[in-house]
Amino acid sequence: MGRKYTGWDGNASGRRAGTEKFVQLLSARFGNGVWNNGTWNVRNMRGSEKPSVHGTGRAADVSWRKNGYKGFGDYEKAKAVLDFLVAYAEPLLIEELHDYYLMPYGRGWRCDRAAWKIYDKPSIGTPGGDWWHIEIAPTYANDPGYYDRVFREIANGTIKPGAVVPAPAPAPKPAPAPNPGPMKFNYPGKALKVGSSGDAVKLVQAVLGLTADGKFGPVTKAAVVKWQAANPSAGPADGIVGKQTWSVMFPA
Repeated sequence: MGRKYTGWDGNASGRRAGTEKFVQLLSARFGNGVWNNGTWNVRNMRGSEKPSVHGTGRAADVSWRKNGYKGFGDYEKAKAVLDFLVAYAEPLLIEELHDYYLMPYGRGWRCDRAAWKIYDKPSIGTPGGDWWHIEIAPTYANDPGYYDRVFREIANGTIKPGAVVPAPAPAPKPAPAPNPGPMKFNYPGKALKVGSSGDAVKLVQAVLGLTADGKFGPVTKAAVVKWQAANPSAGPADGIVGKQTWSVMFPA
């Protein structure tokens, strides 16, 4: 079994740059012996109510019909393009090919079987058609740079026929933040009581579940008294956060 076939996976809002680049480079490689006969087009498949893969922006009709300076005009010559697409199906991420010309009903190649199938009944469209339907995977359909690189490396021999290009590596997970260890809160140097203010008071208020406004008032004092009563080792329940109460409230 080969790669999973995608098929229609939702309509695109327009042409996709990777697909367009793929078709452009394919035509250039074969001296315009094949040419772009249509890519993105939101419609149903011919004779069906199912959406066409053309709507995804990942499909192209590529013709070998003679058209001025373009097109082989000769199926036997044009077949070299199909052989190329199959030989490099993995790096080019080819998912499906429809060859309409072969009589009586054409043939199809798909990535999940990695082989041609000759049809004995109408299955893929127009018998005798002088163009091919080509689908690529979604992976780089928006990335013309990928196809620039792959066609270049095919041309210089870096990528060989049958080569498998590794899937893009997942983005590395961010490194975990270093663990600073337990926080240490140093005694502010003097007792905190009604009238005190500042960050040390905010810390006490946070421990007591109060709004940490940094102002030591009657509400904070009452909460300190209650906490001291529940923690006898903190000293007398006088509502004053001295060194002994602080050391129990914020152990080293």
